[in-house]
Amino acid sequence: MLKRSRFRNFIILLTAMMLMLAPVAGVYGQDGSPGVIQDNELVITQLGDNGQIESIQVLNNLHFAGGGVSTIEDGKNYSVTSVRNLYSTQKIGQKDNSLSVKTSGTAEDLYYLASIDKKEIPRIKMPVSVQVDYFLDGQKVKPSNIYGKSGHLKIVCNLENTTGVEQEIEYQDSKGNLAKKQATVFTPYVVSLSGWEFDNRKFSNIKAPGVAGESPEGVMVNVQGITQVNWSVPLVPPKYPAKQYTVLEADGKHMELPSFKIAIIPIVPTTAEIDNIPTIHESFLKLYDGFDQIQNGVGAREKDATLLFGLGAVKDGAEKLSGGLGSLIDKMKLIRFGIANPAFNAATYNADKGADAKGNTPGLRDAVGLLQAGVEERALPAYKLQAMILGMLEQSIGKSGEAVQEPNESTTILNDVAYLKSQVPAPQQKIISDTIEPKLNRLAKNISVFSNGGNILTSSGSMPFPASVKALEEGSTSTLAALNKIDGGLAMMELGMGPVDKNGKPVKVMMNGQPGTILYALAYMQESIDGQLVPGITKLQDGAGKIGTGAGTAKEAISGGLATFESVPAIVSALQENAGKADTFLGKPEGATGTVAYVFQTPEVSKEANAMKYGLGALAVVLILLTALGRPPKQAFEAPVEHA
Repeated sequence: MLKRSRFRNFIILLTAMMLMLAPVAGVYGQDGSPGVIQDNELVITQLGDNGQIESIQVLNNLHFAGGGVSTIEDGKNYSVTSVRNLYSTQKIGQKDNSLSVKTSGTAEDLYYLASIDKKEIPRIKMPVSVQVDYFLDGQKVKPSNIYGKSGHLKIVCNLENTTGVEQEIEYQDSKGNLAKKQATVFTPYVVSLSGWEFDNRKFSNIKAPGVAGESPEGVMVNVQGITQVNWSVPLVPPKYPAKQYTVLEADGKHMELPSFKIAIIPIVPTTAEIDNIPTIHESFLKLYDGFDQIQNGVGAREKDATLLFGLGAVKDGAEKLSGGLGSLIDKMKLIRFGIANPAFNAATYNADKGADAKGNTPGLRDAVGLLQAGVEERALPAYKLQAMILGMLEQSIGKSGEAVQEPNESTTILNDVAYLKSQVPAPQQKIISDTIEPKLNRLAKNISVFSNGGNILTSSGSMPFPASVKALEEGSTSTLAALNKIDGGLAMMELGMGPVDKNGKPVKVMMNGQPGTILYALAYMQESIDGQLVPGITKLQDGAGKIGTGAGTAKEAISGGLATFESVPAIVSALQENAGKADTFLGKPEGATGTVAYVFQTPEVSKEANAMKYGLGALAVVLILLTALGRPPKQAFEAPVEHA
């Protein structure tokens, strides 16, 4: 039943060809009466297990109408190994380039099957190439290796129209002028992959996905446990791609597959599609005008009142602003370094050189820090020490009028002088009282004044002494407090200016998501201009330039598209002409009208197919064909071949 169904498809195809007959051509018999001949060919190509063409047979129907008794010579473009007359007793003669048969003069049909010599196959170029690849669980395999296996099956059928020829097309443009265009014109072919049957007991999850512009989606129908998958693939450029593919996927178990048929017919498909070319043509004209305005609006850098000119001016202004910010940043950094030099090291400061060990000079806050350190760490401790020493001196001298003790380590100088005075004669006592004791009393008083302030006593009188140790200490304390305030103010200025790194670059400081220092804010502005604004404007310029270039390119493309639209009728006419010329494969009688269709059949994947090497050959084709027609096999026989 599987083979019967397979060859019934051939008869259906051949019948379809006969229904699409072109106007028949006249021929004349031996008696000179006119007749007509229609030559219909079905080219049956068997693909082998390796995907290559294994054999080619031509099922030919010659239809004779009138013309009297005559001998008809059918063309023969390729060598054949056998010619089998299917339903009649006419002898078919064979010459080098033709087959001949005698007609009875009445309307009749001759059906014969010709097997092409396999030696001819390498030089035969099919108008549509067919490559069928099988994959089992993702691995490419031969069809014979699928039989009985289980797994995920994928069948990819690659189809390509190989008839494209470059030629010059003449057409009338929208202005009524005759125009010419080079175009690749194909012979249009429609491929039908129909009746691919999959037993639902063996296959599940059957899919036939498509990809827009590359692969059509299959149509699946489930009838009585059999899933049929069909594809229609028009290989008709420029409407449809010349190269397409179909995909079939399924999960199978103990798999068997029939021989799938791939039918190819030269025809320009006619659909109910509405012709929108006039509307599209008008739209393209509007698009052309729009792109022209875009191109003119984008303009050029040196052309005033254009986008590129304006962007150039903005970029120049931004670059000048960046340069001004750079100059301002340099000056602000000088002020920042004047306030505090981050490179200055106070620990190695040399007062004689006015710099640290590396030659870095102090900023204002650094100098204030040095002063603070000098007052706090040296001056104030020194004043306290001086006050202590002066107090000790004052205590060592002592005071007049105190009770006199015998001198020892703890008695005062005035005590010792008074004791000494009591031990010497009166003249010496007078000297001590008049000269030594007054001097010691003045010295004690002046030491107290030097320490705490007051009037210094001299031999000529007294005078104010404001530079006492206490006054200096109090002045240093006030100075230190003032320096602390200055340092605090400078610290605020330094903080406001912001920190810089060892290279003098402002350090990033953010406050509430915004730049937190003057230097960083200025650097941020400059960086934004140089790193974002100017490059952004440059990109805008580049983008605008590309838009302008693209608009110009689009104008050219639209112009070409307009030419393409205007040339469509001429291209369609050329397609139809080519389809009319594709009327034979093996050859046809002179003056006959012909049709030709092609059928590629894949290897059958079954136990029987594996044992019988993919088919029973031409004899099985004839027998099953006759059975499909309802004629008993005994009516078929091979007519003798007459050799000229």
